[in-house]
Amino acid sequence: MPKRKLWVVVADGARLRIFRPDAERRGLEVVHEELYAPARMKGSELLADRPGRTYDSTHDKGRHAMEPDTDPKRVEKEKFAFRISELLEEGLNNGQYGELVLVAAPRMLGDLRTALSDRVRSCIVEEVDKDLTWLPHPELEERLRPVIWPTTA
Repeated sequence: MPKRKLWVVVADGARLRIFRPDAERRGLEVVHEELYAPARMKGSELLADRPGRTYDSTHDKGRHAMEPDTDPKRVEKEKFAFRISELLEEGLNNGQYGELVLVAAPRMLGDLRTALSDRVRSCIVEEVDKDLTWLPHPELEERLRPVIWPTTA
């Protein structure tokens, strides 16, 4: 039986694991693993300096710290989704896969849908909206077996 050109992407906002089925259909081989450090940092660590200051528009002379318009951690997680999309685009361009299974925490799955090109999106054969990045490799294989090899599950 020919080897299936499938990639399984397991991601959350700070960790990425890409696998492919092994030739014997027994498990998953690691293609790529990555930790995205900025998404693991505290929001305050991501800001360059102290928040700006503002004055009340009324005459009580109150002064307040301004909150950033966006959550810095959220921005970093979106950046990571775009980083993942670049890796997937490169893999598709190099013929490393033709089918794609996305396994991601619900918020990250939404970020990936936004970041992925139409070409990559057209390769998606299954989506699993769960954060499984924390699972050890053997447990992850077992959990994903019905998705990757539906006839042998």
